[in-house]
Amino acid sequence: MNKKIAMLAALLAVGMTFAACGGSKNEETTETAADTTVSETSDTASAETEEDILPEESESLEVSADDTDEELADDESDGDESAEPVVPEETVSDNPLYPAVEKALSESEWPSLMEVTDEVILKEFFLLDPANENYKEMIVMQCPISATMSEIIIINADDVSAAEADLEARKTKAIEQDAWYPNDQELAAASIVGTNGNYAYYIIGTNAASAEKSINDYISSLS
Repeated sequence: MNKKIAMLAALLAVGMTFAACGGSKNEETTETAADTTVSETSDTASAETEEDILPEESESLEVSADDTDEELADDESDGDESAEPVVPEETVSDNPLYPAVEKALSESEWPSLMEVTDEVILKEFFLLDPANENYKEMIVMQCPISATMSEIIIINADDVSAAEADLEARKTKAIEQDAWYPNDQELAAASIVGTNGNYAYYIIGTNAASAEKSINDYISSLS
């Protein structure tokens, strides 16, 4: 009898032990399942967040890339424009006497000449007053390089003899004051003052004689 009771007590103890172990395992399983669910939920949320963010980042990158391409295209375009040589348009004087000068320059070799219009320079350097009532038209062309003495001056005047005297004064100054180099002194000494009808002219340069013929041809064609 005592043995049966002892065996029953032992069996009960073993059952309670198994029940306790089973409960512990179930709790561990439940906790593990809960952790797994939380982890899966977190991963899902992270994945959804990445899906939401990545497209925006992708669009931003695409826009940035497009902007960069446009900027590069603009830069390349600007670079191409700046690389192209700028060819200035030929400046042609609207002075009515310019065609006579143009004919002379085209028919013989001359350095580049520029029209002088500054009143002070005309008076002090060339000894010609642009406000002189005797001058109906006047053009003064000069090479801007001082080492190359070249000038063409034409005056359409009421009193051509007075205009001729003014140009003789210019020639004297060229010889005595303006010609510094030996070659220029020779050019100044050989410079030409002449008249044709109502026109007086002064020419200094290596091809002064050829220019005089061209100018006279032009003046003669006007009559």
